[in-house]
Amino acid sequence: MASQEAGLPKTFVVEGAQGLKLLAHEARQHVISVVYEGNELTATEAAELCGLTPSAMSYHLRMLERAGVLLVAEGSDGRERRYRRAARSFQVRGGDRGGGAGVQLRSTIGIWIDTQTRAIERWLGAGAQGTGAIQTQVLRLTAEQSAELVERMNALFEEYDEVSEANDPDIGEWETYWAHLPRVREPR
Repeated sequence: MASQEAGLPKTFVVEGAQGLKLLAHEARQHVISVVYEGNELTATEAAELCGLTPSAMSYHLRMLERAGVLLVAEGSDGRERRYRRAARSFQVRGGDRGGGAGVQLRSTIGIWIDTQTRAIERWLGAGAQGTGAIQTQVLRLTAEQSAELVERMNALFEEYDEVSEANDPDIGEWETYWAHLPRVREPR
């Protein structure tokens, strides 16, 4: 698998209404989460993780493959294909809000928050070891400053992705989540 990973692009980006529709099903989100950690899955393995039949899971895996999110792993036999990630990281962007994208984005963010919550619960359950951190901050930024922040954070993630790839695979892994959203105040 290491040779397959070497040529992967850094980030697979999903945006706009069509991309968000792709992510609207919880099973697809769960598979993306597991596969983008560097794992490979068959339809049977993915079905067990998601509580679906292998036939139903095959439909979702083919959909993700057609969209370019997943690739068929080298060495898959004719009986059951193994799927792997198409990039080293996965990013969702809202794009325009037309065409019902808000519903898909809300679903996707809900699943992402659930994944993050489980990671935090595992960390707390392990005694909150290491130098993990959680931060919330409200920033007053222009649109240009906001775009610059996103660009700089993406560059920082890329820098540490390269560091991570060079590190020994037996050292600790860190789950990293980042969100940058415009603040919308509740009506009074």
